[in-house]
Amino acid sequence: MWINTPNARLALAARRGLRLKGARGAKLRAVQGTLWVTIDNDLRDIVLDPGESFVVDSDRPLVVMPLGECATVDVKSAAQANAGALSSLLHALWPRRLGGAVAQSAPATQAA
Repeated sequence: MWINTPNARLALAARRGLRLKGARGAKLRAVQGTLWVTIDNDLRDIVLDPGESFVVDSDRPLVVMPLGECATVDVKSAAQANAGALSSLLHALWPRRLGGAVAQSAPATQAA
């Protein structure tokens, strides 16, 4: 199956994996169950419990498998993950004030 979307929530059944290619920068988050992430020719084993996430740091294909009966994973594309980080940065630099934009009035001049 080919899925091409910036965000996906996928339920993984026991012994059923999800293979991702070209996923550098994508954010994987365990929603339900425990996930095992393995990257081709990488010695690491990444295990994600619910609420934990991993940003893919390799160009190699990877496999996401449930550890146990089933699991649910959120996959956010690199562009979406970067947009979220940019949004957080901009919000930190320029926090919105209640009511949206803030207008300042010019000082009142005295009538002559």
